[in-house]
Amino acid sequence: MALFIVGLTILAIVGKGENAVLTRDYDDIRKDSVLHVVMEYMSDSYIRVDDTIVGEQYELVQSLSDYLKIPVEIHLENDLTKSIDGLNEGKYDLIARRIPVTTELREDIAFTDNLSLDKQVLVQRIRRDTTSKFVSSQLELPDKKIFVVKSSPVLQRLKNLETEIGDTLCIEQMSDYNAEQLVMLVSSGDIDYAVCDYGTASRLTKQYKNIDISTNISFSQLQAWAVRQDAVVLLDTINAWIHYIQKHPIRKTKKRS
Repeated sequence: MALFIVGLTILAIVGKGENAVLTRDYDDIRKDSVLHVVMEYMSDSYIRVDDTIVGEQYELVQSLSDYLKIPVEIHLENDLTKSIDGLNEGKYDLIARRIPVTTELREDIAFTDNLSLDKQVLVQRIRRDTTSKFVSSQLELPDKKIFVVKSSPVLQRLKNLETEIGDTLCIEQMSDYNAEQLVMLVSSGDIDYAVCDYGTASRLTKQYKNIDISTNISFSQLQAWAVRQDAVVLLDTINAWIHYIQKHPIRKTKKRS
């Protein structure tokens, strides 16, 4: 009987160890001298042009690195779900991308203070350059195949929209594409409708003149970065940096390779 109890105790300890959630906060990051950051690979986030890395989010990450005096190691992942999984498994310390602040996502991650404001829009070709029906209202979306980036936060918004309009939407998730690439597919006529953030779509309308983004899918939403829920000190430190850059806007730094 005693041996049986000891055996159960050992199994409990092993099982607990296997399922233990990694705790890694600011002090651990400083000791390791590296901040692991996961980002999207797209032009306004992180992209390599010739021998140079550019992108607005990348510039912000470099500013944070300078502020903390801790080097960063960049990881690239377009799938938000995989980024969140990697964060909570301890592979990453920070998700540096524009994430809409939602109640659903708060269950899995801790949001930093707000970094920007954006909304979701329908991307389609302009009226005179499309054979598909031009959608001017959310009520016209049922029966249209809508393409989104796999695991995009917009999925939750579209689910909520189904409830609001009382109908089912046909949603196709694209696993190997980012928002910019979906806009390009709409422009080329490979797909008719996509949903992405206004900031990305608006920037691309300057390049793809046949794109219309006038139909809103959501109201304006606060956007932020994210850390693990137990990384309390790291969260406070990043928020202090956010308040700092709000008072001292980032100057365009020398591009880093």
